Order: sequence, then C-alpha cells, then structure tokens
Amino acid sequence: MTARVIDINDIQDTNGFAAVGVEQVLDATPKEIASLAACNDGRGGLVELFYSDEIPEIRRAKEICAGCAVRVVCLEGALERREPCGVWGGQLFVSGKILPVKRPRGRPPKHKEQLTA
Repeated sequence: MTARVIDINDIQDTNGFAAVGVEQVLDATPKEIASLAACNDGRGGLVELFYSDEIPEIRRAKEICAGCAVRVVCLEGALERREPCGVWGGQLFVSGKILPVKRPRGRPPKHKEQLTA
C-alpha cells in the first residue's frame, strides 16, 4: 500500500474525535493508523455499528468516517483486502465490493421519499 497525502487541515472535530496532522498519517505504521482512526474508541464499542445491516446505523458509521483523518488509507486497505462486509473508509462493502446504496429489506417502497444509506 502506498501512502497518499490526505488534506485534513479543514476537518472540524464534530464527532468528538481529534483531528491529526498529515505528517502523523504519512509516517504511521498500520497499528498507529488504526489508533488514529475515528472508529477506534479503544473499547471496540463501535464494531456492531460498522457491521450493521440497519440503514440508520450504516448512515451513522459513514458520518463517523467522514471526519476521519485516515479514511483514504482505510478505504484503500479495504479494497486491497476485498473486505467482505462492513463500512470501511466511508463506504459500505457487501460481498467484497462497494455498495453505493443500501436498500431496506422487503418490497421496494411505493413512494420514493424513503431514504437509503
């Protein structure tokens, strides 16, 4: 995996996670990158959120990823590993591929007002 410069200078700390500098991401080992991730709460309390099938939870996981300093590195790693499922780098993976829109179970709605993640 090659390192990319991530422009995180404009990231606001809206999710309660501290923004880190670009040099911290570029010089980090995989273990350090994991520790910089917004989804790493130190207790594993967000695991169910990032592997949920529920649309509101998928949406929340993507929101957490949106402000993450290592989002691009996370997404690249997930693509390389062909992650079978979960939210990685702000994208939902299903069967090893990015699923652009998660539809709810059951019949499609008669009206298009229903939101999807």
